[in-house]
Order: sequence, then structure tokens, then C-alpha cells
Amino acid sequence: MNTYWNFPAATGGLINSINNAGLETFRGNALESLTREVCQNSLDAVKDTKSPVIVEFSQFQMNTNDFPEKDELVDVFHKCEATWSGRNKKSEDFIENALSLLGKSNINFLRISDFNTKGLEGARDGEIGSPWSSLVKEAGSSNKGESSGGSFGIGKSAPFLNSNLRTLFYSSKDITEYESYIGVANIMSFQKNENQITLGNGYFTHNERSLAIPGSIQLDSQFIRKETGTDIYVSAFEPVGDWENEVKRSVLHNFFITIFQKKLVVRINDFEITHENLGQLIHDLESTEENEILKNYFNLLNSEKTIKLKYPAQQYKNGISFEEGEAELLLFKGEDLNRRVLMTRKTGMRLFEQKNISGSISFTGILMITGNHMNNIFKQMENPAHNEWAPERYEKDPKLAKKIYSDLRSYIRKTVNELFQEKITDSMDAVGLSDFLPNKNLLSDSGKNKTESLTSSIKSLVSKKKKEEPPKKAVTKGEQDEDIEEQLKGEFGITPTGDQGGNGTGQHSGGGDAGGGSTETGGNNKLDDNDPGDQDKKRERKPSKKPVQMQQRYACVDKIDGKYRFMVTPQKSLASGRLVFKVVGEQSDYDLPIRKAATDNSEVLVEKYTANTIYLQSLKANKSFMLDVEIDYSDYCVMEVELYEN
Repeated sequence: MNTYWNFPAATGGLINSINNAGLETFRGNALESLTREVCQNSLDAVKDTKSPVIVEFSQFQMNTNDFPEKDELVDVFHKCEATWSGRNKKSEDFIENALSLLGKSNINFLRISDFNTKGLEGARDGEIGSPWSSLVKEAGSSNKGESSGGSFGIGKSAPFLNSNLRTLFYSSKDITEYESYIGVANIMSFQKNENQITLGNGYFTHNERSLAIPGSIQLDSQFIRKETGTDIYVSAFEPVGDWENEVKRSVLHNFFITIFQKKLVVRINDFEITHENLGQLIHDLESTEENEILKNYFNLLNSEKTIKLKYPAQQYKNGISFEEGEAELLLFKGEDLNRRVLMTRKTGMRLFEQKNISGSISFTGILMITGNHMNNIFKQMENPAHNEWAPERYEKDPKLAKKIYSDLRSYIRKTVNELFQEKITDSMDAVGLSDFLPNKNLLSDSGKNKTESLTSSIKSLVSKKKKEEPPKKAVTKGEQDEDIEEQLKGEFGITPTGDQGGNGTGQHSGGGDAGGGSTETGGNNKLDDNDPGDQDKKRERKPSKKPVQMQQRYACVDKIDGKYRFMVTPQKSLASGRLVFKVVGEQSDYDLPIRKAATDNSEVLVEKYTANTIYLQSLKANKSFMLDVEIDYSDYCVMEVELYEN
């Protein structure tokens, strides 16, 4: 059978450069995206639901001369070079690297194989809409059922991002025992002849229709497929860093529920992750904030104290309804928990953490949507990266989707409060209230010098007038009033009629990698090229991105003017530090602009503030100080504050 690389061309068609919208969706997290998308696709194609799907990642090397029709592909890259030379630097760099890799004696591959799956049905005749056509030939197409995880047909781009040739080979044995394979080069358009430019994609095939080649491909000499399933060969796999640990980390964080439920087994070369060793692997993870949260989620799955509740039946217009139990809520109360609920759908893959449930109750939770109808509705709200639900994505009726999602959030908040909120009696201790009362000791022994110091600091900070308030949309993601009020009810129990803010206690988490301030992060220091000594000193000043532990509470003093009073207690002495402020949204956080800041403690100096950051000096470990902050936002908001060392 004559096999060759076929790059379809058209006269007057679209010309594609190296940039690809599908690939850019996953850029910046290539291996993480590869792991999530491949495992999810394999779970969607499960053959026997009583047995786990097995996904195998295996790296191997082969002689470059054995690369299927290598010389033809090299010739293609030379034509790309001639087409884009001097026209697109990024394309030129990619082509240069591709030719270099194909010129070496050996080339690295990553094989990803799944088992207990149906394989790529439809490969025999390439029928449009079949699983084979959807994966190999169709762009932005997904024909999966209600119970599936994927929905956009964009996830198939993730493996290409991990190939330095942007070239994959698919091999499959489907449930009819039909074996086939095909190569796909997702590169760029090039001048094929005088009047024709290719469309950008090419196929290693045996005919002009670019159909799959009958039989199996032998790229990995150590592997022979004996049962149904799909193999993806990622060519020129050249990851940066320890790819095995990265895939392992991704599997543990994204699919621990699926593995726990015995629906998935993952092999990474000779290493295997199953439900039997899952707990030990999670337990052995180093102690980071992210890993500790994962450990708490896993404990939630195992603990006898976990409360499990079925989501009640729901009835909506247009015939949409959910039966009781289409989602299950798992909740657990304990100390130092993240106060969030991890949201998942049918496959059990991690999606995102739902925030703004309660700021006073230490709990953690998992919501698992398991019913087909509910899974289908929320799947249509999901973004291509599978880490957000946005009702406006539900094209049939965004308003209805917003209500459905709002009902789910309200149910979670109500359940958490009813289960864990301590009962209010006729009299109770107002814990923390004393922190906001005037500091009599400080006032009584504060001398004239301290008053002058504080006054001097404040004068240097006032820079804007109240009337110059910018549009509010710059602060949040456009939440409407009802959303804000809904958040406040959940977080603080604040109603629109009240004028007093709530408080947050304990150590706030999240946003650990955030830098300090979006502008002037280097302060006012400027390097003097003629003064090497000063340059050296300034290079040593590297602000830390690791949060310093602290305790903080805050209360709203004046909602309209955005005035809040904070009581801050750092757990470490800092000669210079900075407080970074964010508004906590439902699924994401946003920078919170600061208009003014002042402290009542003469020992703590407010150095300056820029954007969402207040720079402070002389912080003492375990010594509290009060900080009055004026934010550029005139409604209640839930804040997250992190302290960093400069």
C-alpha cells in the first residue's frame, strides 16, 4: 500500500500561520493539559463501566530514519521555510527547530495508550460525526453524549502542543476489531505550487481523502496492541523538566476522585497509580498549601464523619428537570480547612473550587454531578479549559442557566450553614470585637512625636479625590448587585439593610503565586548605569512571592466610601513587607485598587501604596496593628489579603 504525507490545498482558501487558537488555549500548561484532556477522552470512551479505564504514558526513542516518510515531511518543512521566510519570526523559529530535530539520528516519542475503551469507531470509512472523524479530521467538533466530560472538541489540540513537530500518529483497534492508523501534522499553510496554498494540516495516509491506513503502526518496538483502544504517538516529545512527576502530580490532583472510585488506572512508564496506592501517594506529597488541600479532599472521601447529601429534585421551564440525587454533596467540618467546595462532573475530573460559601465556618467539600441531565446542562456552561462554569455559555437560555447555577450555589451555602453554623443564644461573646476598639494604652502613652509621625505618613499618601472614582467594572468581573449580595449573605450573613461589614479570621489562602502589585513593582528605585555599587544593592532586593503567615480581621466602616478597618497580626517580623488585596469572586479573584491607607501604630509605617498593594515597614512578629484602608469600590465585597516580605 502506497503511504505518503498529504497536505490538502485550496485556491483562495484560509491561510494559517504557526499560531493556532486551539493550541493557545492550553499554552503555558502543556503537560497538565495533555494529562487532563487525554484521560478525560479515554474515560468518555469506556467500554466496560464495571472495570477501570487504563491510560498508559510511555516514552521511547526511535531511529529518525524510521520516522514514517521522513524525507517527505522534511521537504514540507523546507516549503514552509520558503513560504514564511521574513514574514513570521515565530514560524521561522519553529521550522528551524523542526528541521534540526528531523536531522538528528534519534527522535523521542511519547506513547499514550488507553485500554478498556472502544477505540476510534468510524475509521474504516471516515464517516463525519464518528469518533474517528471527530478526533482526527473535524475542527471544533464534539459528538459526545450527555454523560461525557468533553464538549468543545478543543481538547484534542493539547497533545499537539507537546510535539515539537506538531505531529501525532493515531492508532486504534475499535470494538469491531478493525485496526487503523493515521498521522496528523498540525503545522501551517505553505505554497504547494504556483496557485495553491495548503490549509495548514497534513495527513500521513494512503489516499487523497486522507482516510486512515488499515492495519497497525509499529513505532514503539516494545508495544503491540492486543485489545481495543487508542494509541496516540506524540513525536519530538522534548519536555522541560521531570515530565513523569509532572504527569503524576496532574493525575493525583485532577483525577483522585475517579481513581478512588475505581474508574481509572494510570501508568507512567513503570509506575502505576491505582485506588490501592492512591492514599499513600497523596499522603507522601510534600507539604505545600496546594497538596494539603488535596489531602483534605481525599480525607473527605474516606472519613466516616463525612456528611453525604443528595441534591434535591429540581424542575425548570422548557422541560428541564433534575431527579433527586443527580448530584451528591460531601461535606466535612474541621480545623484550618479551605472553606471551599471542589466541583466535578460525571468523569470525576477536577474542575474548580467554589468560593464564597462561608467565611466563618471551617469546612471543605466536594460536589459531584453524576446524573446525565444535570451533567449535560453544566457541561454546556463549561469553558474549553474545563475550569469554569459561565451561564452565558449555555446558548439555549443563559438566564435559565444562571438560575440553575445560582440554585446550586444557594443549596451549598444553605446546607453548610444549617449543618455547621453554631446556634446563636441570647448572649454570646463577641470574639475579636476588642481588636477594633480604640487602643487606650496606645492613646494614653502616645506622645506628641507619635502623632506627628502618623500625620506625616498620611499626608504623603493622599493622591486622589473621592469624586474621581473609576468605573466599578474594573474591580470585579461584572457581578451584578444580586450576585454581590448573594456572596455577602454566604460569607458574612450581611443583608443589604445593614451597614456593618463582616470579618474574616484565620489564615487566608489562595493566590500564593501572585506578585505584589500590577504596577511599579520595583518601587521608586531606578538603576543608575553609572553607579555599579547601587545597582548591586538593588539587585539583591527580590520581593518574596511566598506569603507570610498572619492573622487578620476586618470590618466595613463606611460602605459607600469603601472604608475598611483591618486588624493584622503577622507571624514573622518584617523590616519591609507588603499587603496585597484581592476581591474574591465566585471562581476567580481580582485586584482591588487601594485609594488610601493609614495605621494607628507609630511603630508600623505605611511606606506607600500602589494598585492593590500597601507597602509597610517595621512589622513585629505576633504584634497586632490596626490598618485603615480605603478601597476604590463602593459596595460590599469579600476580600482576600496576603502578606509578603519585600
